Amino acid sequence: MPKAKKKERSFMPMSVAGILTFSTDEAGGFKVPKWFPILLSIATGVAVIALNLM
Repeated sequence: MPKAKKKERSFMPMSVAGILTFSTDEAGGFKVPKWFPILLSIATGVAVIALNLM
């Protein structure tokens, strides 16, 4: 009767491990809402256009 193969333990590559730990770490500082960078870029664009028209 043939022997059953042992399951090999597979380890994640080091490059993937760094990404996974980075995404789970909580950074200090204040939280920025997701809409804030979009609003800031629109406001900056409007201000630049308005200053160029003056």
